[in-house]
Amino acid sequence: MTTTTPSFPPDIDVVIVAHNNLEPLRATLDSIAGAGCPSAQISLVDVASTDGTAAWAAETWPGIRVIRLDTNNGPDPGRNAGIRAAARRFVLLMDADVQIQPGTIPPLHAAMIADASIGVGSPIVVHAGQPDVIQYAGGDLHYICEAINPWKDRLLADRGTRPLDIGAAPTCALLLDREAAIRIGLFDDRYFIGKEDGDFCYRIRMAGLTIRELPESLVLHRSRPRGTWLFYYQVRNRWHFILKNFQWRTVIGIIPPLIPYELMLLAVLVMKGHGLVYLKAIGGLIAMLPALPRDRRLARSIRVVADRDLLKCGSLVVRKDLVANPIVGAGQRLYERSLELYWQVLRHTLLIR
Repeated sequence: MTTTTPSFPPDIDVVIVAHNNLEPLRATLDSIAGAGCPSAQISLVDVASTDGTAAWAAETWPGIRVIRLDTNNGPDPGRNAGIRAAARRFVLLMDADVQIQPGTIPPLHAAMIADASIGVGSPIVVHAGQPDVIQYAGGDLHYICEAINPWKDRLLADRGTRPLDIGAAPTCALLLDREAAIRIGLFDDRYFIGKEDGDFCYRIRMAGLTIRELPESLVLHRSRPRGTWLFYYQVRNRWHFILKNFQWRTVIGIIPPLIPYELMLLAVLVMKGHGLVYLKAIGGLIAMLPALPRDRRLARSIRVVADRDLLKCGSLVVRKDLVANPIVGAGQRLYERSLELYWQVLRHTLLIR
């Protein structure tokens, strides 16, 4: 019995960004080859790995392009290098711990060919160890600049088969219109990690493009718990995101709900023994402020859609270890209800165009 290799669109460059991901990278590359992608369409950006990633890839996959970055400043410089080096109309941007299926990319590609307003094609991300359970789907951005992920840890079958235009998607695997990505300024390589995917997606939508999520397109992600060292970037990058992208009337309007949020966040970090991290993050934010005028000029130059039509209100994604205390959990639910009421008022007053 013979098997037929699936057809992979010839106008897509695949860019994989890796940092010490040698073990999962093997399965990632096998999955891309299994989807019919020729080696000549694959680029591996090795971000200062110390596990022999670049040498292994060059020896084992001689047909692929290997781009080596000598300094680890997070994944974004690698993503930008891969996008710039690409020569085809679309770029499939992937993390090194993600596997695609043979039928993942063709539906996204077909949708983007048929509709030029789609700037990003997004698969649904499921857990590699539990492929019937969703990790990311139907994402959006809360107006206080936190993630909304309504299908997290719910069954894939419950998601249904309807395509959706969503507000945010993770960078596990995204099909990008390369020129659109360049036009909005690519990824912000100052983030290091945290909020960088939301920032990119926000600017895509700010520029009047859509993010299309197709349920028949799936990727498997080897998720792992994140360490407490990320707290610094989560605090700093959220404020950086707000100040560089939001319209000033939005920034002013969200100050009332942000005050209790910041106080609650600081209290939780102090209780967890990470209180100084918050102060260091604010210091890191202050160091980024000299570039703010330039950042806001970019936002103004690409903006077609107002914040009012981009932001949402919904249940916040909060680390389970931070809300394990029943009192903290109850406080979160009460706060979320107040956020819903405030958003209705804000959208129909200060944010009306």
